Amino acid sequence: MSGARSKLALFLCGCYVVALGAHTGEESVAEHHEAEYYVAAVYEHPSILSPNPLALISRQEALELMNQNLDIYEQQVMTAAQKGVQIIVFPEDGIHGFNFTRTSIYPFLDFMPSPQVVGWNPCLEPRRFNDTEASYKEDRF
Repeated sequence: MSGARSKLALFLCGCYVVALGAHTGEESVAEHHEAEYYVAAVYEHPSILSPNPLALISRQEALELMNQNLDIYEQQVMTAAQKGVQIIVFPEDGIHGFNFTRTSIYPFLDFMPSPQVVGWNPCLEPRRFNDTEASYKEDRF
């Protein structure tokens, strides 16, 4: 599945670029900050979730579920950008779902090093750490 390598940080970086209007090439970022208004959108769809959030699934299964939702988000970001949307809001649990236990949420989590100990930007060094697959995706944006 093409979404199996989804990396959320890069996806969100791309959303940020789209939100700033960089996709049009017509106005600079500074001009967007000076605008009196911006075009916003709120998007929600029936998320593709684990059939049983209490059951433990594999990391690969968790990534596949999250990637299906991220693929939909990517399509919606592009559609919104074509309509002039500069910022888009998605639901809090729209990528992975909810009602997990401490154990069953584990495969959906990326583990990030402490910023006080390690300086790391997942957009610039996506493969520096293991278990960070949901933080970026190579073929997005």
